[in-house]
Amino acid sequence: MNRDVPIENDLYYHVYNRGNDRHKIFGDESDYIAFIRKLKSLAVKYAVEVPVYTLMPNHYHLIARQTQIEGRLLQRENVLEGDLLPRLSKMMGALATSAAKRYNLKYEHIGHLFQGPFRYKIIPENALWDIACYIHLNPVRAGFVKEPEKWVNSNFADFLGKRFPSAQTETRQKETFNSDWQGYADYVQEILQNGRAEKELWKRLLTHVEGFLQYQGETMPRNIKGNT
Repeated sequence: MNRDVPIENDLYYHVYNRGNDRHKIFGDESDYIAFIRKLKSLAVKYAVEVPVYTLMPNHYHLIARQTQIEGRLLQRENVLEGDLLPRLSKMMGALATSAAKRYNLKYEHIGHLFQGPFRYKIIPENALWDIACYIHLNPVRAGFVKEPEKWVNSNFADFLGKRFPSAQTETRQKETFNSDWQGYADYVQEILQNGRAEKELWKRLLTHVEGFLQYQGETMPRNIKGNT
């Protein structure tokens, strides 16, 4: 990730961060729910779409897109389109501050919750589903669940029209998926059921995740790693 690369409207970005020294950033289920609730409220405030997210014990992944919107609508929330800091950056800064304050107070923790500022990479148009799939399959690859929709701290269940009670929040906004996501759930199911398709997915992801997997402490699947 190069933080000198500007964040532009109407482009998808893979946004991620992890706990300081790889420590947990979520202590229990209520921490996940609070993070999701805050994320959704900030996304509305800053006019940022977050169609994909997965929260893991010590890191998170999002796909986010800062949308074009009339300045007068943003001014209601004291958010100006012409500000030097992109709205996505403001949203993620506010989210990190909220999460850190909550965690430090709840667990009597002193110091940084996150390793540093959030990181991001622009997503090429032809790689959107691959990267979303990578994000949603994180808990499956980690061995937490066998099916991505059963990880209640991601939103893959929304793509299937399912939602499990522990993931519900009072401020949950109704998700709407535009044409960019029609058929995506079937694509993920195909990856899960077809070992060859999964292998090809990882090959396509190599360029995007270069340097990123090491940062997250993740490893490549052996059958892919041996061919690179």
